[in-house]
Amino acid sequence: MKVPILHLEDGVHHFEHHYAAGRLHFYREEVYPNEIGVAVELNKFERNITCKITLDTKAHYVCDRCLTDFEKGYHETFELLFHIGTEDLPTNEENVILIPPETVSLDLTSYIEEFLILTVPMKQLCSEDCKGICPGCGADLNTEECRCKVQTIDPRWAKLLELKKPE
Repeated sequence: MKVPILHLEDGVHHFEHHYAAGRLHFYREEVYPNEIGVAVELNKFERNITCKITLDTKAHYVCDRCLTDFEKGYHETFELLFHIGTEDLPTNEENVILIPPETVSLDLTSYIEEFLILTVPMKQLCSEDCKGICPGCGADLNTEECRCKVQTIDPRWAKLLELKKPE
């Protein structure tokens, strides 16, 4: 998504864009197979530009416990600060992106791709109370009962059963 900044006046400006499904090409793109809506609130003041970027789509995940596919609404916002010029901007902001004075437009695509990759959850769960899969019989414990006939005990823990008092 390119945002024109060459003759942009100071103040707040709004831009919207929609990426068609499969239009962005990046690692883990299978997580975002649907259209991605992008809304940019750009605030230009003097030689600085702040971009508040909001992304909306449906993310596709595979549950880490039960291995079922599920979709979840995705609505995230992040901000970028650009400084037009060659010298550093004296600020306490960590991530200031320097852009040359002759820049005609800002290409936000790589920042959007990076943010989409970084916000993929480390643990993907279809629900917080997902019971997962039985390690013995492989039954999905969310939809069916365990089919294990005999509960096998790991031999490393067998000695602990001897400590258990009979009831």
